[in-house]
This record gives sequence, structure tokens and C-alpha cells, in this order.
Amino acid sequence: MKIFLIGSGNVATQLGKVFKRCGHEIVFVYSPNIYHAARLGEELKSSWGKTLKSIPHFPADVYIIAVKDDAIPEVVKQMPPLKDKLVIHTSGATDISVLKRKFKNCGVLWQVQTIKARTKVDFEKIPLVIEASNPSSLKKLKQLANGLSNKVYSLNSHQRRVLHLGAVWVNNFPNHLYVLAEALLKKHNMPFELFGPLMLSTVQSGMKNPKAAQTGPAKRNDKKTMEEHLKLLSDKNYRNIYKLISKSILQSQQK
Repeated sequence: MKIFLIGSGNVATQLGKVFKRCGHEIVFVYSPNIYHAARLGEELKSSWGKTLKSIPHFPADVYIIAVKDDAIPEVVKQMPPLKDKLVIHTSGATDISVLKRKFKNCGVLWQVQTIKARTKVDFEKIPLVIEASNPSSLKKLKQLANGLSNKVYSLNSHQRRVLHLGAVWVNNFPNHLYVLAEALLKKHNMPFELFGPLMLSTVQSGMKNPKAAQTGPAKRNDKKTMEEHLKLLSDKNYRNIYKLISKSILQSQQK
């Protein structure tokens, strides 16, 4: 298929590269930043530019909007109708309706994974979530997605928003706790790598049964240990986080 790529950031870069490896042709790379457009366009051996007025001059089968969530509506506004073409966005939190208001054939392709532009990504192992406005669009989108990953799930916009929220819980929030733990150890002259095996085993156990894998003083309602921990936290915000999560752990174990 011929693909018109709208965006030049992390997701656009990785999707452009993997689609090219799969035999698709990237006909154009758009970015409001001409230097970013040129860099990715040259890497993908495609044309590039900083205006969406180029769309009629570079016909494609699929138009992929891979930009920040809050930029999607403005991009859609600037695009021509594209009556017979498939237009998709790659956002986990944005409803398909932002596309359906303008395009008959549209959809969503979202990877359940944090992606960086210059990090090697194995799409075959990454779950892909898709949604489409009609059966013919879904068929074409499935063809695209199945060429990338062995794990493709068809979910509606509400389910995808819930999944995106869950991703925040399993990815963003735990990583922030890693940041706090690293700062704590650094303050006391200890390397964060001491937690490596523990972090890996926690993930492996949690994937099987998160509730059963829960350990620690909060689960045991070990008030003495928790009080000693709180004494070690000089920052009030950190103490509040500790208390809130500990209370949630205890309550979840009682359900």
C-alpha cells in the first residue's frame, strides 16, 4: 500500500520504518517542522514537506495521522475530504469520532507500548488495537496491522480509553515510583541497580496474577514497619503517596 505519513515524532518514525520494511511505500512525510520532515523523509526515501496542501499531489491508499493527541483535530481540519481513502490516527486516548465527522473510511491503530524514535522496536510482540468506521475499512486496517504484529485486537473507542488508562497505571505510575526510589537510594549512597532483580520478578509475577503477587507491609497491615518507613521520608508529598498506596493495598486485599 501507499502511505502518506502525517507526523515525524516517535510513533511516526517507528511506523514509517516498519511499514517500509513490510513492503509498503511511504509516499510523503509531513511535519510542521521542515527539518524533522526532511530527516524522516530522507530516511524513508520518500518526499517530504511542511504543508498538508501536498496531499492531492501525492495520492496514497492510507493516511496515517501520528501526531500529539491535541494536534489531531487541527490536522483533520486542514486535510481534504479523501472520500475513498482510509484515514487513521494512532492515539490511545482519542475517540474515532474526531475522524468520522469528516472521513467516511477511517480508523485507529494504537500500539500498547511506549515508543521512542531511535529505539529498536519489535512490533511482532507488541499488541495493536484497531477500530474502524465500517467493515471495508476494518478489513484494510486488519491487513495493515496483521503485517506488523501477531497480537491484533479490535476494540471500540470506550474500551481503548479504558485500556489507555490502565496503561497509565501499569507504566507511567510505577515508573514515577522508580524515580522516587532511585532518589531515596541516591540520597543514602546506594545504587539503584540493587532493585533490578526485584523489579523483574515483580513484573513476571504480576503478569500471572497481580493480586496474588502483592507483598509488603501494607498487605500484612504491618503498622510498625510502615511507621518506620514514613520516618525515613522527609518530603510530605512522598509520605502522602506512601500512605495512599498502602491504604489502597490493604483495602484491595480485603475485597
